[in-house]
Amino acid sequence: MAKQTYSISDLANELDITTRAIRFYEEQGMLSPKRRGQERIYTPK
Repeated sequence: MAKQTYSISDLANELDITTRAIRFYEEQGMLSPKRRGQERIYTPK
């Protein structure tokens, strides 16, 4: 079974928040996405 992944814009749309808010949460240590090159990859867990 393939893992569900989200780009930063997909996640922002899903949660109805801005991409800037997601970056802020990263800066605060609340999120730590994987990276594929320069792209942030988010998973449900």
